[in-house]
Amino acid sequence: MIMKGIAADARVMTSRGDRLAARLGPGMMLLAVTPGMAPFQRVLGIRQIPYRGPLIRVLAGVLGTMAPREDLLMLPGQGVVFQGRAYRVGDLVDGIAIQQEESPADFTAIDILLEGHAGILVQGATLEMGQAQLLAPSPFQRVPVDTAITDQIALMAAAIALEAEEGEAAIPPAPLAFMAPSPDADALPDLKLPRRRR
Repeated sequence: MIMKGIAADARVMTSRGDRLAARLGPGMMLLAVTPGMAPFQRVLGIRQIPYRGPLIRVLAGVLGTMAPREDLLMLPGQGVVFQGRAYRVGDLVDGIAIQQEESPADFTAIDILLEGHAGILVQGATLEMGQAQLLAPSPFQRVPVDTAITDQIALMAAAIALEAEEGEAAIPPAPLAFMAPSPDADALPDLKLPRRRR
């Protein structure tokens, strides 16, 4: 069984704006970005999956301009959409722009069940969700990793590495702090001011 889902604190675009995945519920309308489908898809149900195992972290901006807007955690079987094609995110790990890490002990993944099979916006990235009817035709072609996506990831990985190097170079060394010893009040001599002449 392919495990898919997103972090509970991931922000999903609904008809009323961003909402945490953990706070979605049946009947809510999610923005769908799937060609040939209605612009909104109704949530049929939410599965909360206590999960132990590898997670995939997609760094901000890796899947295009500002997509995702912030780092996004997903299960390895989650589908991500890039240029109209769906990829298994676990197949895209490069160790820099898309990283694998172990889930914390209390991690819960959220799987969103929709009326159809659609791409929805999660923190600006398009993720493959839904397909409550398993026999329904899929609007996405799930494909193996190809040069279209690996070139994009390599480019973003290079940009991330360059930004990290520039960030380290831009941090000046901390100056040494010299503090004069505080005078001991008892050691100060009594100062007598001259009297004013009248």
